[in-house]
Amino acid sequence: MSTNNKILDKIKNLLSLAEDGNNDEESQTALLMAQKLMLKYRISQNEINEHGEQKIVVKSLSVYKRIYWWEKILVRIIAENFRVMFYIQSNRLPHQTSVQRKIVLMGYPEDVELAYEVYHLASKAMRYHASQYIDNHVDKKLKSKSYSNQLRRSYYQGFLDGLDNKFATQRAQMQKDNDQYALIIQTPQDVQEAFQREVKGSLTFRLPESNKDSASYTEGYSKGTNISLSNNYLESSN
Repeated sequence: MSTNNKILDKIKNLLSLAEDGNNDEESQTALLMAQKLMLKYRISQNEINEHGEQKIVVKSLSVYKRIYWWEKILVRIIAENFRVMFYIQSNRLPHQTSVQRKIVLMGYPEDVELAYEVYHLASKAMRYHASQYIDNHVDKKLKSKSYSNQLRRSYYQGFLDGLDNKFATQRAQMQKDNDQYALIIQTPQDVQEAFQREVKGSLTFRLPESNKDSASYTEGYSKGTNISLSNNYLESSN
């Protein structure tokens, strides 16, 4: 088994700890452990990357469908932390009345695979805990669809902001501990150049309105950022 496959298997095993979405701390800790392992691995592979040409691949996060606002935010967070680029691909079949879209990742194979795994884990955890929050805080007899959607939007926004902040905090700390991280975390230059050559257009969208002072936003933010990492477990996983 290649070194690349070994590190991916190790990271996937960590991510599988939280696949059921039933433990928010395990889910979010797995995300951060995946980032830490990726960065450590990249430092050990840096010399190889400098002297050998890397293959650049693309991988879709889903089939063609409607893309929701939170998917665009989440993929940006993942791309910024896992060395990949992303873009939107559109298509409309003759029998369809509307354009369908999908998000596509671009990067080195091992980076794309890791970003794909982490994206779906984060998505699953966020949706699970938002539904739990709504079920626990809204009387089912009085619950309206519009009100539930409002709570869900605020929760999602809070979760994404919290997750983004947590990744940024960990990244800053790791760069402080080892200045090599500042370069390793960046998307490789040849991936950026391939993206500029092959991808046209830009990703634009309008965020839905959400109240950042609301209880649902605050709870979502807490879930996204309130993590207790075990350094001993992280070190033993290497």
